[in-house]
Amino acid sequence: MNNMTATPDAVREFILRELPLVTTLLLKKIQIGDDDILQELFEAEDIADMAETFFRNFNVQPAGFTPATYFPWKTRSFLSRAPVKQDKSPLTIRMFMESAAAGRWLF
Repeated sequence: MNNMTATPDAVREFILRELPLVTTLLLKKIQIGDDDILQELFEAEDIADMAETFFRNFNVQPAGFTPATYFPWKTRSFLSRAPVKQDKSPLTIRMFMESAAAGRWLF
């Protein structure tokens, strides 16, 4: 069993290491904040894989976590200025930090 210490820094570093690198068109690394919406930056499969490893490595009970709560995430059409009516919850690094501290998924 590979249980990691669930400090906020350890959780953040783990998540950013597990998820694919996000870059601009000029390949400049994009900084991801604790409250940035992960669905706007990553694919559902990447987040689901990271979450599964997160729960195992940090010994967090995953009850209540299901990708269907967070996906599919609607994005604005390239040609549209209309706001998107989102019917899914945003997912952030901070949510993983708080859940790691509690030992169970809180959201």
